[in-house]
Amino acid sequence: MSTAVETISEVKTDLLHASISLKKEENERNQKEDSARMLKARRAIESYLEEKRLSKAISDGWDE
Repeated sequence: MSTAVETISEVKTDLLHASISLKKEENERNQKEDSARMLKARRAIESYLEEKRLSKAISDGWDE
């Protein structure tokens, strides 16, 4: 009977460790996705601002 209890305890421990590992992997993946999304947004904003500056510089040149 003691062996069955030990086996059940080991299985519970293994399941707990697996669950923790899966949660950790999910959190890491979410962080990477969030970082990539933020970088993409930042680049889009920088591109928009640069295009706006260039457009203004060109239009200022033609007006003079």
